[in-house]
Amino acid sequence: MKIISILSIMIAVAFHACKSDQKDISDIKAPTDSLKKDPDSYRDNKTSDAIGVFEPPDSTYSGDYFEKYPSGVIKVRGAFRFGKKNGKWMYFFPDGKLWSEAFFRNNKMDGESNVYHPNGQLMYSGHYRMDDADSVWTFYDSLGTMVEQRDYNKLKPKK
Repeated sequence: MKIISILSIMIAVAFHACKSDQKDISDIKAPTDSLKKDPDSYRDNKTSDAIGVFEPPDSTYSGDYFEKYPSGVIKVRGAFRFGKKNGKWMYFFPDGKLWSEAFFRNNKMDGESNVYHPNGQLMYSGHYRMDDADSVWTFYDSLGTMVEQRDYNKLKPKK
């Protein structure tokens, strides 16, 4: 009987020790995320359909974040540092294919941003500088043919 009690305690400790530090906070309600073709549409993160408006569980949270579709497929993956998005964030279609990837610094898009068509072809690519579209952005059709380039440096007002 003593052996069974000791084994039960050891099993309980083993299960508790295997618990992951990564938090699945998919039960937090996030706004619907839909990608828009024009990167200017990302500027106002207050809109409910803008990408990247996911909130951490609290303002001090640092660590991995992921959200899943009801099917269990990862919908979004990224990391928070002190409650702010930092590093690479990736968004996925319901079938698991990469939808977009962007870099954040202190909760603002900052760096390379790529968005893909559902068939995996690149839709557009460019850079953000602290939430503002920056540099030359290149747009592609679903077959991968370049259809437009837009220089956001030329569109900014002169200081």
